[in-house]
Amino acid sequence: MEWRIAIVDDLKMDRERLQKDVAKWYAKQGTDVEICVYDSGAAMLSEFSKDKFRIAFLDIRMDDMTGIELAEHLREEDTALLICFLTTSREYAFDAFPIHPFDYLIKPYKEEQLNHVLAEANRALSGSEPEIAVKIGKSEVKVAYGQIVSAISQGHTVLFRLTDGSVARGLLTFGETERILTADERFLLCNRGVLVNMDHVASMDGELFKMNEGSSFPLRTKNRPELIRQFSQYQITRMRRGR
Repeated sequence: MEWRIAIVDDLKMDRERLQKDVAKWYAKQGTDVEICVYDSGAAMLSEFSKDKFRIAFLDIRMDDMTGIELAEHLREEDTALLICFLTTSREYAFDAFPIHPFDYLIKPYKEEQLNHVLAEANRALSGSEPEIAVKIGKSEVKVAYGQIVSAISQGHTVLFRLTDGSVARGLLTFGETERILTADERFLLCNRGVLVNMDHVASMDGELFKMNEGSSFPLRTKNRPELIRQFSQYQITRMRRGR
């Protein structure tokens, strides 16, 4: 199946270069893609409802509509869309945090940085993300790490809050679950018996993580500065490909 990829940038030279580099990478993978290029957010939105995209590269700073404003509209229609913001400064990337983008590229990007983003996006879209076994009702299923909002110790079991609003029970002890999940950079032990997926943190006020699906978890008082440092470092790490 052909994948559709959107590029939205009001600078002709930048969008043409990105289109060429994206096409080059997919040609090497032997994957058919349709790359749709737009010079404004309004132009993309006029076509978005007709046929959805798998990945969208959005310039943060555009005259008619910022990339962040465009992403808010796109999220209303498609929560699974992988959004990669293009920006000339890391400070603008932090403004995009509430959108929970897949990644960032700092312009002018290096080709290997773009290739890394595309490889990671390809992995995510191909469903090759690590999974963990849980029980939903009486059925044992596997859920991808990206679907996990939090894992909470409750008695002798672990409760998983998932992105679709459901709750699953773990098959392992909390200690075993912590060892497995914290090997992945997304997961942070924010308090005793509470693991959060930092990709699903909506906001952090220095004392509390508020998650996208409405739950919230306090940061452990004893090592709160270190938790804040780890969370901030994770956000910076997500932008490392723009260095």
